[in-house]
Amino acid sequence: MNKPKKIAVLLAAYNGEEWIEEQIKSIQNQKGVSVDLYISLDLSIDKTYEILKKLVNSCKNITLLPYGQKFGSAAPNFFSMLLRTPIENYDYISLSDQDDIWLEEKLKNAIDKLDKNNASGYSSNVTAYWSNNKIKVIKKAYLQCEYDYLFESPGPGCSFVLKNELAISVKECLKSTIYLNGLNWHDWVIYAFARKNNFKWVIDDNSYILYRQHENNQLGVNAGYKAFAKRIKDVFSGHGINQTVGIIKLLELESDPFVIKWYCDKKINFLRLALFSKKCRRRTKDRMLFFFACIIMSILKLKINVY
Repeated sequence: MNKPKKIAVLLAAYNGEEWIEEQIKSIQNQKGVSVDLYISLDLSIDKTYEILKKLVNSCKNITLLPYGQKFGSAAPNFFSMLLRTPIENYDYISLSDQDDIWLEEKLKNAIDKLDKNNASGYSSNVTAYWSNNKIKVIKKAYLQCEYDYLFESPGPGCSFVLKNELAISVKECLKSTIYLNGLNWHDWVIYAFARKNNFKWVIDDNSYILYRQHENNQLGVNAGYKAFAKRIKDVFSGHGINQTVGIIKLLELESDPFVIKWYCDKKINFLRLALFSKKCRRRTKDRMLFFFACIIMSILKLKINVY
């Protein structure tokens, strides 16, 4: 009988006293795998630290990383965890939020999907749910396209499972780069690194996560009028394209033949970029929005201060 695969789950937490015990229980209940849980708690003002100390004392497979640092958001916390945890000792690395609930087969099915597709990176659809019992499956499993990784993530980081070789390669990149400051989405960065470096990525059409939605979500589900309004704001403030430029610098793609067609000398040619919308976003609706946003940006001649 084969030994269960060893998985390191990296959980980023902040002021999570309401939900974190339920999430940790769902991680501990994963079937068919051997899990060690590493938790990095951003400096908090509630009782999360006390809750975690109790859990660490009662569970041998939970490690609380040194506490007291202020990260300010999830991305630098996850980057720090990848650098501070012994991921080299594990077959797979998974990322976790503090407030979701994982179905018991989440990790095992992710590993099976990776193996079946000979892939190194995995993400999936998720099931958003609210306190009023409303649920909605958030589809992320659209066909990947040539340069989608420069413009979007393949799904929430809480669905990610990485093979050892990919995780270690990401860690080495984090050690050497000077371009992490200002990058706000760790999941997008990891996906971009994987795709640029020819690690195969699979997006599962199934959902094994109850993706809790509440007023304290840092990112939350990308659906509804509020999410759409935020996306519009990110586009026209330049925040979104700045994230893309940051990733281009991180991955040393400034001389890439595709990139130089629309980005050169810290200037974005939005009209040219619009022509490549089919190569930049996976979902048809997002391609259309991307195209028209670029056209509007070009017509208005908005000046974006990029990296």
